[in-house]
Amino acid sequence: MTPARKLTFQLASLLDLLLIVMFALYLEMQTVAQQQTERVEAERQTTAADLESLQRQLADLQKQLAQWEEKQRDVDRAEHASREQLGELFRELFRIPESTIQKIAQRRGLDEAGLSPAEIATLKKELQSLAASRGDQVVDHLLTFAEMKKRFDVWEVYLQENGALVVNAGSHQKRLQTGAVESPEEFSDELFKLYKSFPQTKSVVLILVSYGDSRLTHRQAVIKGLPVVAERMRADSNGVARFEYAVLGYRPDAAPGR
Repeated sequence: MTPARKLTFQLASLLDLLLIVMFALYLEMQTVAQQQTERVEAERQTTAADLESLQRQLADLQKQLAQWEEKQRDVDRAEHASREQLGELFRELFRIPESTIQKIAQRRGLDEAGLSPAEIATLKKELQSLAASRGDQVVDHLLTFAEMKKRFDVWEVYLQENGALVVNAGSHQKRLQTGAVESPEEFSDELFKLYKSFPQTKSVVLILVSYGDSRLTHRQAVIKGLPVVAERMRADSNGVARFEYAVLGYRPDAAPGR
């Protein structure tokens, strides 16, 4: 009977040890769970604090944005008022009397550069439209024209009393003064030399021609030479650039640079 009692005693000891180990594991799991809970709570509190800080920053930014927008609206209103005042001034300048327009048209009609009746009617309509527009619309019209000028070169050609040419050409601001131009071929050669002296022109070149108290033969040489040299320059550019021209007519004391 003794061996049986010894075995029973040993099993009881093992059972006690197993219970102790399980209890220890339970306590460890409880400790780990508590630590995780505390860590999660700490992270939650940190996140909540960060969120609160971000919300305050967002509220401050929204307030600053609202203040900036209000200031910008004030600036926009002030600029609009200035544009209106400037536009009103320009609008008054476009109120050109009918007699003045007729006088200009008659003077320009003395040679081939004169305005046709259709061109005179169009000019009157444009001036009347600008004179009747709101101030800001007049400014917008002028700004649109200014932006267009950035996209192409403008060459100002002025024929002086002695038949010599004075040229201001595009952004290069190159000034050329020649001797008296006696023929369309001579004018074409002089302007073509100027064109060749530039590294590159823009895709569109507008040539504006005006003249002072020059002789009719000199004026005819320039006017007849314009389409010739325009085509000559277009061909030289392999069709990449367009050369348009307009004869503004009589402009006393209007030589470029004066």
